[in-house]
Amino acid sequence: MHGVNHSQRSMSRSAAVSRVRSALAVALAAVFPVLAGCSDGQSPAPEVPSSEAPDQDVAHGPFFPECGGISDQEVIAQTRVPGLVNTAKTSVGCQWLAGGSILGPHFSFTWFRGSPIGRERKTMELSRTSVEDISIEGHDGFIGINEDPEFGVNLCEIGIQFNDDFIEWSISYGQPPFPDACEVAKELTRQSIVNSK
Repeated sequence: MHGVNHSQRSMSRSAAVSRVRSALAVALAAVFPVLAGCSDGQSPAPEVPSSEAPDQDVAHGPFFPECGGISDQEVIAQTRVPGLVNTAKTSVGCQWLAGGSILGPHFSFTWFRGSPIGRERKTMELSRTSVEDISIEGHDGFIGINEDPEFGVNLCEIGIQFNDDFIEWSISYGQPPFPDACEVAKELTRQSIVNSK
């Protein structure tokens, strides 16, 4: 054992543990005054409520095929933007950009599973010119509109709820001329609903 016996190893291990404990004590002693300085000294800090486990009674809506069941050719036909490239294709959404560039019009489909549509609507209400109720193919949701002072309505987003899921189509144009963004969003949303299973 190279001249180190069992009792020496125990002492060095004991000394190491003691050094770690001392270091922790010093660190805690340094942190407590900082934390105490944040308190008003009147009452203990309120307890942070524990987050609950996700609800196991989630009711999913229908299945939506890739890109909401909408082909690249159909997106080009509806948006009237030639040269669109599907730059992002996942099991829950797709994005089309003109020539694949982020500079210019962009269009997207997203499928949110087990996600509250109300939160998305609240975000829209804070960031869009107007948000209204809408019903497409017997399913309710919202339509968010952004109006450019120079170009008119250049962005339209539709979210439609299916139990605890929802889908969203986002239609955003850059420079005119362009068709009615909300009519494009409504038609693509309608087709996605029809294509769901």
